[in-house]
Amino acid sequence: METLIWKLTLVPVLIAVVTLVGRRFGQSIAGWLGSFPIVVGPVLWILALEQGGVFLSQAALAALAGILPAMVFFVVYAQLALRLHWVGALMGGLAAWLVSVVILASWQQRLPMGWSAALAIALVGLWAAPRLMPRVAPLVRGSAHRFELPARMIAGVMVTLIASEVGERGGATLSGYASLFPSVGIIVASFNHAQLGAGAAVHFLHGMTYGMWSVASFCLALTLVGAQSVPAAFGLAIALAIATHAVNRWRQRRAVAG
Repeated sequence: METLIWKLTLVPVLIAVVTLVGRRFGQSIAGWLGSFPIVVGPVLWILALEQGGVFLSQAALAALAGILPAMVFFVVYAQLALRLHWVGALMGGLAAWLVSVVILASWQQRLPMGWSAALAIALVGLWAAPRLMPRVAPLVRGSAHRFELPARMIAGVMVTLIASEVGERGGATLSGYASLFPSVGIIVASFNHAQLGAGAAVHFLHGMTYGMWSVASFCLALTLVGAQSVPAAFGLAIALAIATHAVNRWRQRRAVAG
């Protein structure tokens, strides 16, 4: 029951917060905020409670490598958004994410992946994604439909339930990849695209590419320490994620200013 409550409330509440932040401070900041490990963190915590520290470490390893497919989704959606309707951009982004996950999972089954390889894979995505995002003009704020926020939250519940069900049935590796399913990026970017235009989606996803460094530090800490002590692993992971997220907000502001 506790797990179900998390699924039904966490992502929708996060989407609501990110949506309201985007309206007030802009989509770039909303993207940075939305990429904090506030989704993957509770998912991995629940897995640790149910399966133990060894399972947690294995799932966190897959989640660390799973940063690359998430970044692939951000870039592909953003590039397609300038050319296609939001449905086409979403389908293209999801297809790219799925292909990336299948390739990584197949590799991991044939040749076990260590933490250094998973970190290297994540770093490729973290370095490349901001540089591959399209540049768009500054946004002009638009008015929101009164049903936009509840629609986003309902969509968030549906996406979370589907992704978590897939992860629970697939073992530690698939659970890790499913925990990095870009649910927040999917919901917020597609709604932004449909209502405010492609530029709003691109700005949001670009912001997410900067914030994902905190996810990398979070997952790395759980990978290295999770099997020894779950509480210590999460304490270290949260501290590193907060520090990394703050640093990358500074990097994001410098990039925008430049």
